[in-house]
Amino acid sequence: MSISKDRIWMKYYPEESAKLEQPKKTAYAYLKESNAERLDHIALRYYGTEITYRTLFADIEQCAAAFAALGVQPGEVVSVLAVAVPECIAAMYALNKLGATANTMDPRQDKDSISRMTRESGSRFLVVMDVAFAKIEPVLSKMAQKKLVEISASRSLPALKKWVMQMKTRVHIPYGKNILTWDKFLTLGAGCTVGDAPYVGDRAFTLAHTGGTTGTPKAVMLTNDSVNAAAFNFLHCGLDAKPKDTFLGIIPVFTSYGVVCGMHMPLVMGFTLIPIPKFDPHKFGHLIRQFKPNHMISTPAFYEMMMQSPAVKNMDLSFIITMGSGGDTMNEGLEEKLHAFMKAHHIKYPLAQGYGMSEASAAVSFCVNSIYKKGSVGIPSLCTTVSIFDPDTGRELDYDQVGEVCMTGMTTMKGYYHQEEETAHILRRHEDGKIWIHSGDLGYMDRDGFLYIIGRSKRMITRFDGHKVYPYHLESMVCAMPQVRNCCVVGVKDQSHGQGDEPLVLVELAEGAESSATCRTIYEECQRRAEERGRPVAVLTMETIPLTGAGKNDFCRLSRQFHEYDYANWDPAVVGKL
Repeated sequence: MSISKDRIWMKYYPEESAKLEQPKKTAYAYLKESNAERLDHIALRYYGTEITYRTLFADIEQCAAAFAALGVQPGEVVSVLAVAVPECIAAMYALNKLGATANTMDPRQDKDSISRMTRESGSRFLVVMDVAFAKIEPVLSKMAQKKLVEISASRSLPALKKWVMQMKTRVHIPYGKNILTWDKFLTLGAGCTVGDAPYVGDRAFTLAHTGGTTGTPKAVMLTNDSVNAAAFNFLHCGLDAKPKDTFLGIIPVFTSYGVVCGMHMPLVMGFTLIPIPKFDPHKFGHLIRQFKPNHMISTPAFYEMMMQSPAVKNMDLSFIITMGSGGDTMNEGLEEKLHAFMKAHHIKYPLAQGYGMSEASAAVSFCVNSIYKKGSVGIPSLCTTVSIFDPDTGRELDYDQVGEVCMTGMTTMKGYYHQEEETAHILRRHEDGKIWIHSGDLGYMDRDGFLYIIGRSKRMITRFDGHKVYPYHLESMVCAMPQVRNCCVVGVKDQSHGQGDEPLVLVELAEGAESSATCRTIYEECQRRAEERGRPVAVLTMETIPLTGAGKNDFCRLSRQFHEYDYANWDPAVVGKL
């Protein structure tokens, strides 16, 4: 037998769940079917405006009629440069109803990147946030879009809040024949109804662009089947949840993590989604105090900031059922801090640590309720098979052996849009005839079916003697220290040999921690506890460790910045702040 054949983790799931058939319908059809009996429940709570499922579906239908009137066809791509406002959510499902695909993009990107991603998608139409228009206006001719449809974060707000936002965000947009307001756009389909496009399982629901932390960003084709399978996994995993529970949506919908786990999944489960279009991680605690969500997902870096927030310092957080963590590896040091915080604030279940990839519709494994082990990223999801393979030979490894984490199942992407070579590199057919995703992540599975991630193979620091240093181990050790808020370990050029790198520790200090003393303490602790060939050559403090747009430590940027760092004169007795 083998890990992939044993699927030992299935013992944790309700017996009836394993017998259920996965949905064979479009993402929009699955959403409607799941909420057919709760049309008057609240689907979206948007800063005081409550939108029922009945109203949401009516908005989607109206939006679909307008897109059809524009000439959007099945199989077509429409670019969407927007955040999680109700109009954006309606647009994405409306396009899916028509059999079209939303090319979702981050409005924070530079204008040239937005222009490139739009052109590469082949779209004729662009849905754009009003506040992003000024950025793209200089490159509109290059983008070659037939029409633009403008949406505003203020449109669905209550009257007073809407007026205040409009006063704060005055924008000049030359509306006309080819640039339409949202309301003008909707009139195009007035009085019309359009049918649902036939179900095509591998038709893309969205093109979700990767963060580019390990290379050039790519457009991941997430299909009807893949996003529905991810939602199905959560719906039937036995999670302590019920319709009408509230879900805080802070992950951007232009990411795989956000569109699947932050939008489609909570809506399919009948939750009330509280979308936060412009999430400020420094205000995370205030959002929890304001909205009191039952469920949420975030990244480790954002949870670290939340714990520091005065807004939740002495607050009873027992209303929280699920605190899901993903998007980046959480080291054991931060995990210990977070569990202490959760216990002190009366949160019932342990951290729902998870693991995923854009290419696997974001969710590969997760902890469910009390199904948890320290340091693990939980058990594989219901419809996913995970195993460990030797990255050199391709041989499937046994339990507790470290290798490349690979997965197969319905959540698998269709591929990278118009990037066949890159797709062939990550999606490979194994001897069992199945298509497996090769993650590039290193990890192992224990004999209880729990998955552990050590780190990305690309993040490994290789010394001159060939010894591999895993940043995860040092980061866990350092982040456990109360003086440290965040930590990132990168490789610096070995100054004593002709090749190889050595580990460098970069830390962001907790409030009140003194730089020189903390660096000395960290260095001495690493000398005492870390393996001999994995000890850092220096410890430096930074005011803030930079994050990617998805909330991950930007180790690529830090690696470039510090690879040539001269540590020869660094003295643990005399250290300073960068």
